[in-house]
Amino acid sequence: MRRPYKLISDFDGVWTDQALEAACVREFAIDALAGITGTARASIVTDYDAMVAALVAQPAEHGWAPDGRISAYVDEDPLCQCSALCRFLERSTDATPTRWREAVLAAGHSSLGGFGEHCFHGGTKAFRDAHPACIVAGARDMLEDLHGAGAEIVVVSNSAPEKLIAFFAAAGIAAYDHDVPASQAPGALRVRGAAGKWFIGETDRSITVGGRSIHVDRPRYRALITDERPDLVIGDVFSLDLALPHTMRTDGDPAAPQTLALRRHDHTPRWILDGHAGGAIDAVVDQVGDLAAVVASASRGA
Repeated sequence: MRRPYKLISDFDGVWTDQALEAACVREFAIDALAGITGTARASIVTDYDAMVAALVAQPAEHGWAPDGRISAYVDEDPLCQCSALCRFLERSTDATPTRWREAVLAAGHSSLGGFGEHCFHGGTKAFRDAHPACIVAGARDMLEDLHGAGAEIVVVSNSAPEKLIAFFAAAGIAAYDHDVPASQAPGALRVRGAAGKWFIGETDRSITVGGRSIHVDRPRYRALITDERPDLVIGDVFSLDLALPHTMRTDGDPAAPQTLALRRHDHTPRWILDGHAGGAIDAVVDQVGDLAAVVASASRGA
């Protein structure tokens, strides 16, 4: 019997739109900095936004870098902006960044990276509290269309599985953790959290796309792809979601997907869109549901 066509999908940015969530992270960080530094909030807002604008103006030099190496660039996802700013604060010798850095450390944060994680988790929690049903409109219909086209869907995210399950539940979609036996699964959508797409291994193996060097030694994500052996992978952040499966496909890895798709946003950078990341991307879509025809065609031809 032919196995179902397997689609691995990212969560944040594919089933959600990050703009409002990133705005909540910004607000949380600004409030935290105002409290830590004892500075008027309006002044923090002005300086914070000016620094972020400067980073986004030179995106090839800034991004989310958990171990010091850029895992995703600042222009690929607005949720990277706060982390990129904290990385800048850690290095800058200018007066305001230095004052903020010293205040953050004096407040008990172990590092600027740790402070960035604090702001990210605090801001995204505030977003979830204010927007309990925050996945994209029509998600349930899109999921049904994909299932009807013959897809088995696995949602894979750096986030904890509990977050994904709760988000889908708020939209009336029953999802279950990958660790739950299929015979006991309470829903039709399987999720795998803590994917470690951001985690870079010991080597600096990289590919170059649009003049950017992108690390592709991502052992945790590779292990997940090897375990799932997907037919299609969709994501919205090329560095995190698609660079590794593209490399696996180029290398002839039997676990690599046949098809790579990008969910496009208003913020998606031109260096990814122009030329489909040097030919690495097979399809660019505005919603994950747009892949139903691709799945149906592949399922018929398999």
